[in-house]
Amino acid sequence: SALAALEGELATLVAERPVPAEDQLPGMGDEAPLRFAAYAGGAEVLEGEAGSLGELLAGWGSRPVVAHDWKSLAAAEDRCETPLLEHDTEVAAYLIDPARRGYPLAELIEETGLGATVKDGGEPAERAVLTRALAVRQRAILEELDLTRLLSEVELPLVEVLVEMERAGVKLDVETVRSIAARVGEQALALEREIWELAGEEFTIGSPQQLAPILFEKLGLSRKRRGKTGFSTDARVLHAIRGEHEIVPKIETWRELTKLKSTYLDAFPSLLGPDGRLHTTFQQTATATGRLSSTNPNLQNIPIRTELGREIRACFTAEAGHRLISADYSQVELRLLAHIAGEEVLKDIFRRGEDVHTATAAEILGGGRDSARTPDASQPHPDPGTRSKAKMVNYGIVYGLSAFGLADRLQIPHEEAQAFIDRYLERFPAVGRFIEATVEKAADDGFAATLHGRIRRIPELRARQRQTRLLGERLAVNMVIQGTAADIIKVAMVRCRAALREAGSSTRLVLQIHDELLFEAPESEVEEACEIVRREMAGAFEMDPPLEVDAGAGVNWLEAK
Repeated sequence: SALAALEGELATLVAERPVPAEDQLPGMGDEAPLRFAAYAGGAEVLEGEAGSLGELLAGWGSRPVVAHDWKSLAAAEDRCETPLLEHDTEVAAYLIDPARRGYPLAELIEETGLGATVKDGGEPAERAVLTRALAVRQRAILEELDLTRLLSEVELPLVEVLVEMERAGVKLDVETVRSIAARVGEQALALEREIWELAGEEFTIGSPQQLAPILFEKLGLSRKRRGKTGFSTDARVLHAIRGEHEIVPKIETWRELTKLKSTYLDAFPSLLGPDGRLHTTFQQTATATGRLSSTNPNLQNIPIRTELGREIRACFTAEAGHRLISADYSQVELRLLAHIAGEEVLKDIFRRGEDVHTATAAEILGGGRDSARTPDASQPHPDPGTRSKAKMVNYGIVYGLSAFGLADRLQIPHEEAQAFIDRYLERFPAVGRFIEATVEKAADDGFAATLHGRIRRIPELRARQRQTRLLGERLAVNMVIQGTAADIIKVAMVRCRAALREAGSSTRLVLQIHDELLFEAPESEVEEACEIVRREMAGAFEMDPPLEVDAGAGVNWLEAK
């Protein structure tokens, strides 16, 4: 076969078409044969049709496997054994180019220059042979980019963790969800009537084209930013004008209620599995920084600080006789900033166990920590508004926020925002040096990298337009900090699963949300599981200041948090 000859030693063609029943391997069907069609270097290529893997993988043993998007293949099976995943061409393609929109096999094959094309519905054997050829090409690129270890030690083990998490799901108190949804719906309708009364007419509140004329023409509120279709009414604009008219905070509340109702409360019941549990889909190859995301539903955006957000979290419950364990990193990105920059003043704040935002407020806004202390106090005590500003500056540095962006967020003049940033960099000089060095290296290399070697290409740094280059600078700094934090939580997930298994624990990881992991544990295992999770998360990366993990348990997510 010409296909098999693409890479001499790559593959031996096993089957190009459905084989007679008497010749089939276990798990292969006449009309939907398993794409178990290429063998090379001791690894099988598995790209099975939905429902065909379980029987074949029973007793598969330790033979390694190459696949394209193994997580999706495994998701089609109820409880098939997970083989030793030697290479996943989708995950590898993601590490090589994390900015692209998707990684369909046909596109990747075409881009490798193998001299062959394959359709998504093509022959199983053809796809398998080409997958193996693609894997070999990718390995050379991964080696060149120094990404081999990240793939083998973090991303591939994580695939198995995510498969188990998606299968496990998390229990949802659906009756409480429906009750909250009904109440929120009534609140939204009441707010709608109040908003109409204040506006003097009925209109579609969710339509920016109808809302803008009400706010800026009829009510004469400040016009902050113009978009393609008129003046903006986004969250930042409403926050900026919320003190100008009582209609604005009501619109903000209406938006929160309707968004949470439609995104979560109304959607949850229809997304429940037959087991009464919510099985979200984790996206491993969707963000440029390496962070995980989730869909159906997206659980990353459930607010924690609002009352309604807390009510929604309380609907995620443990099975009878079990508890949920919530474990999350404390200010991991700011700790990473202190570690990577080598900023001793910032490190000292963490070593002392001080509140970093309060301490930063005193450092850059209050004349130093010592002057901010009272005789009996061990920490500075600026007013809450000052602490809030310092918090925004702290995270603004991490997220690469410009002075204009900070001014917009804090609703202060640009000059004042720039002064905050200048004082921050003056008080924490190593941070300024880190930013300069990071941008310079990314401009030279064409990409920024995490401490684990994950890369993100940043062509914006070589753009002619100054604003585009400034965006590139922010992306570079953000990649180093946020990307490393993403790597750390992934390492922690792999470590926790391995340690719990080694301990013979029945505790299982069920959710990951930003810097937080949620486990479900039998009541008898909670104490031991908490200890294991804290240890493994804290040991995921050695740094100064060290990682700090907060963990708690409860009958629901809110109580555990």
